[in-house]
Amino acid sequence: MPVIALVVDITVKEDSLKEFLDLIEKDAVGARQEPGCLRFDAVQSADDPLKFYLYELYADEDALAYHNEQPYLKDVVTFVQGGGAVIEVKKALGKFMTE
Repeated sequence: MPVIALVVDITVKEDSLKEFLDLIEKDAVGARQEPGCLRFDAVQSADDPLKFYLYELYADEDALAYHNEQPYLKDVVTFVQGGGAVIEVKKALGKFMTE
């Protein structure tokens, strides 16, 4: 069965780092409890503390749509739209290679 994968590249503005860390923790913890969220990893770069990478897997479009409506994600979106970070999102429909 296909899954939806998101790979998100985030660069946070230095003066916004503390706020971002709080927001992304809430997003990750919340997402991991959602129905249809198969994985949500947030990784801070060892080379650049302002760079982050998210890896998210959802069972289907309904699960992703549910995530997109959650208040903790909306808070992240508001933060980005306010200039706190720059993001690039890559989305792919795929399958697990080890099934």
